[in-house]
Amino acid sequence: KKGDPGQKSKTTPSGKNPTKLIVRNVPFQATRTEMLKLFGSFGQLRRVRLPKKFDGSHRGFAFIEFLTSKEAVAAMNALSRTHLYGRHLVLEWATDDDQDVDRLREKAKRDAEGP
Repeated sequence: KKGDPGQKSKTTPSGKNPTKLIVRNVPFQATRTEMLKLFGSFGQLRRVRLPKKFDGSHRGFAFIEFLTSKEAVAAMNALSRTHLYGRHLVLEWATDDDQDVDRLREKAKRDAEGP
């Protein structure tokens, strides 16, 4: 809904000092090293993670965590319109829900297998 005051924008930090970004639409040929170079130019990175598929390739998104929120905000502002290998990178502030994707995948796998 447009204008809903309770709804937060994905480009506006939801926490007091956001340091984690989720980057969607990452090209499959992009490497972790390339992500480190791209985002590392905005400050010190605490962690860069590209979740993998079972075949070893990444899933097309990444989690980028900076040491300070100032660095994360600078990266968000500067890279929000960036293209990598011809694909537009979609940057959003990561929530704790986003970080739990691997745990949820494991739970779904256990649930599918049954007792």
